Amino acid sequence: MSKTSKIKFFALLLCTMITMICCTGKAYAAGIINTQSAPEEIVAISAKQIEFTDGIARITTGGRYILSGEHEGQILIEATRRDLVQLILDGATLNNPNGQAIFAPRSLGVELILADGTVNNISDGVYKDEENNAAIFIQHDLIISGTGVLNVTGNYHHGIRTQDFLTINGGTFQITAAGDALRGRDGVIINDGTFTLKAEGDGIQSNNDSNPEYGYITINGGTFDIRASDDGIQGETNVTINGGNFQITAADDGITSNGPVLITGGDINIANCYEGIEGLNVTITGGNISINARDDGINARDGNAVTDFRGRPMMRGPVNPDIYVRITGGTINVNARGDGIDSNNNIFLEGGTLLVSGPSMGMEGAVDLDGVFLITGGKLVTAGSVLNVSRQSTQPFLYVTFNQQFPAGVNIEIRDAKNNTLLNYAALTSFRISAFTSPDFIIGETYSVFINNQKTTDVTLGSVITSSGGNNTMGRGGFNDFNFRGDIPSPGDFRNMPGFPGDIPSPGDRGGRRMEPPSTRL
Repeated sequence: MSKTSKIKFFALLLCTMITMICCTGKAYAAGIINTQSAPEEIVAISAKQIEFTDGIARITTGGRYILSGEHEGQILIEATRRDLVQLILDGATLNNPNGQAIFAPRSLGVELILADGTVNNISDGVYKDEENNAAIFIQHDLIISGTGVLNVTGNYHHGIRTQDFLTINGGTFQITAAGDALRGRDGVIINDGTFTLKAEGDGIQSNNDSNPEYGYITINGGTFDIRASDDGIQGETNVTINGGNFQITAADDGITSNGPVLITGGDINIANCYEGIEGLNVTITGGNISINARDDGINARDGNAVTDFRGRPMMRGPVNPDIYVRITGGTINVNARGDGIDSNNNIFLEGGTLLVSGPSMGMEGAVDLDGVFLITGGKLVTAGSVLNVSRQSTQPFLYVTFNQQFPAGVNIEIRDAKNNTLLNYAALTSFRISAFTSPDFIIGETYSVFINNQKTTDVTLGSVITSSGGNNTMGRGGFNDFNFRGDIPSPGDFRNMPGFPGDIPSPGDRGGRRMEPPSTRL
């Protein structure tokens, strides 16, 4: 866009805002769609009230339009691929019993602005359109901003759906859908807002599997109450959560992707799910996370691999180095009927606090993996078994088998010789085996294990791995002391993954041979 054109555009935009304020008596946040890539011909026009003819309001040119009052019918945005349309919802109730309530089959971009202090209701009916099946359907990009309330009912299928990117910058949303509540095929970016999502499909979904740069979900903030009959949050290529407050109940997975899942912050409570957090790899650098799962709490696996009934790969071959769980910070509390933490390859504990209640016997464990468990920092307490701890770990690890089964609810505690509490955890399941690690552990020092404030044993840490009590070879509840088997190939440079906050510092030299966990450039 030339300098002259830019001046004309912003002059017209200013006129539009002044006209809108004068005509309506209200000031709306500008929230203009990014016009850097827009053709020079696109200009803003004065805000207009939307008028319906035979139940359809046709918008044929770009600009700002205001919808208020009660209407039955459809807003059909027939502007061209060269047009940007802003639709101000100013206390509007719109229901279309015969199709989409808001439908934009080709416009370059649409922005919905939720006027301050208003409540807006959008709903569709039952209709035969398998392709454009949402109460609000936008073929290309949709941005939602403002501070008002938007209630959406997707009676036919989805609530809000875009074929390109869905970006939400604010507002209060109550969405009920027969399909997915929020769906952006190429990507979903949420920066703020309050969301109550009830979906027969996924709560939030991005499903583009044809381009590795698309199909992602990035959430930087907001408050979410998600109840889904499928997945709570499902991003095909990756999911990044940098902040927000989440309450998730899902019939399937709480947070899932066929690619990486990265959590850097936020308060996440997955109260009920099949599996809690699932991805090709799962990296947690911060946040407070609570998971209650009917199967695995956190699971790293290749979603495209052929697996057995337990999710293990059927075809044995070279292990995919991109499969791992890595924890460098945050507080994670897992209650799982299956494995608490499960990886089809390796697990890295470098920081944070990991509390896991899972099985001690049978085919499951509190920490279960096919590779090795490398511990270089962080805190760990389990009610349940742990497998394959590496001798190349640099932080001492303690494994205790008790002479009895303890019930759920008892308190597990580790104290040092001065009676200082180093680790403390209220078990969420019954258990006979516990595992511990802490940055305060020192080889050669003696520590005491307490159950409900009663000492059960004293243990001196004799080496980087110490086991105590019982029969430590008892099936999958037993203990296996594995050396780390070779260097881990880097999974590649994923620095362009949307939402990643930057590189995580290298864990450094592992003593003798340098042990590098997977690259953290996601």
